[in-house]
Amino acid sequence: MRESSRRIASLSSARHVGRESMVTSITLDSRKAAAGSLFIPLCGQRVDGHDFINQALKQGCVALLLDESHYVNLCKYLPCDISVLVARDSQAALSRLASVLPLSISPGMTGIAVTGSCGKTTTKEMCASILSVSHKVSKTPGNLNSTLGLPLSLLSMEEGSEYGVFEFGVDHVGEMDELTTMLPPDLAIITNIGISHLANFGTRERLAMEKSKILLPQTTGYVLADNPYIDMMRSRGARLEVVSNPFHDISRRGLEGVVLTLGRERFLLPLLGDGALKDASLAVALSRTLGISDAEIAEGLSRMQPLFGRGRVLHSGGLTIIEDCYNASLDSVSGAIDTLSHLSWRGAKHVVLGDMRELGPASKAAHRRVGEVLSHTSFEHIWLYGEEMEEAYRVLHDHGLAGRAMHTDDFDELSWAVHHTASSGDILLLKGSRALAMERLYEGLGEAV
Repeated sequence: MRESSRRIASLSSARHVGRESMVTSITLDSRKAAAGSLFIPLCGQRVDGHDFINQALKQGCVALLLDESHYVNLCKYLPCDISVLVARDSQAALSRLASVLPLSISPGMTGIAVTGSCGKTTTKEMCASILSVSHKVSKTPGNLNSTLGLPLSLLSMEEGSEYGVFEFGVDHVGEMDELTTMLPPDLAIITNIGISHLANFGTRERLAMEKSKILLPQTTGYVLADNPYIDMMRSRGARLEVVSNPFHDISRRGLEGVVLTLGRERFLLPLLGDGALKDASLAVALSRTLGISDAEIAEGLSRMQPLFGRGRVLHSGGLTIIEDCYNASLDSVSGAIDTLSHLSWRGAKHVVLGDMRELGPASKAAHRRVGEVLSHTSFEHIWLYGEEMEEAYRVLHDHGLAGRAMHTDDFDELSWAVHHTASSGDILLLKGSRALAMERLYEGLGEAV
């Protein structure tokens, strides 16, 4: 990105004050401010970004985007050699900018959106990897997929991108409308409809209705054949393709991943679990619509590498860890348990599960279901962490399996138990919601085993 502060002000319907600057990046995080940055301080639930303006300026920030009310209070304290963009609502100004500026950076770009309860990031990465074999592609960096993250993703696009693959994450009613206003997708994938965020939506039906808003009249949508809301999605008037598994001769290679055949192409998908196969099925369907050959699809999928917290395999002190702790839903937890259960392994198998958050009224039943799934496994040890995981423990206790299970809401107690039980040669699955930061557990495991 390289735009003048005056043009950014014009495109975002803001008033320009002070000297004109050349902006090369936009950030909401003062810690990421650098030379050429435009810093947008926002008021969050825990911190006020306006308290960090000086930090951003010290790190080279050349421009600020402020609400009118904050500008009135701060203007006399701001240095005169920076650009200040003054808007009625700075977040709305950011959204307006994101809806128009990328069109000039990459005119004619095909916009691809991915939403769903789980698998968004993996599916996005698969689509981008396939398309980048022979095309210029921009994508969501990390998981910047909210009404704040998407505009930053759009504004970080590479100039001249032929395709843009972006995650659309929603956690409240009305959010999808804001996202599709910024980027009306040409193609859209809905990975699944689970029970994530039911604390805000109440029912899966309401969640499905919100996510299906990604299907605009001009959008071609892709959904798996086992999705129970296909009829409702079709009622939105979009072109909807129902996707089945396109692969055959499936051969699992343990922690290496799975060997697949697509048409005449035979290749290794270096990811774990059936969830990855479902995500890949959606990516294949979308890519074929765009005229991508099976050879390019196979090459793109074979390039995939697990991301942090999404099925990465780590080794520490002789212990093998499946790090699947970026997030947790009933579907993803059940899938991870199934993957470990069917994995051929000489040593002991252990599982550490943290709470599945934001499930609202479905939480108790979902955690009890996890207990039922665990009751059919033969794991050496089962460690359950967090207040809500007590429901899973109660199920295991009722099945007479409390002897190999432990529940605690004390992280130090959990850490001590795992560190003093897991042995070299064992494998351990680590799964839990992002808020629990379960990756803390494997810090120091190398010294303990």
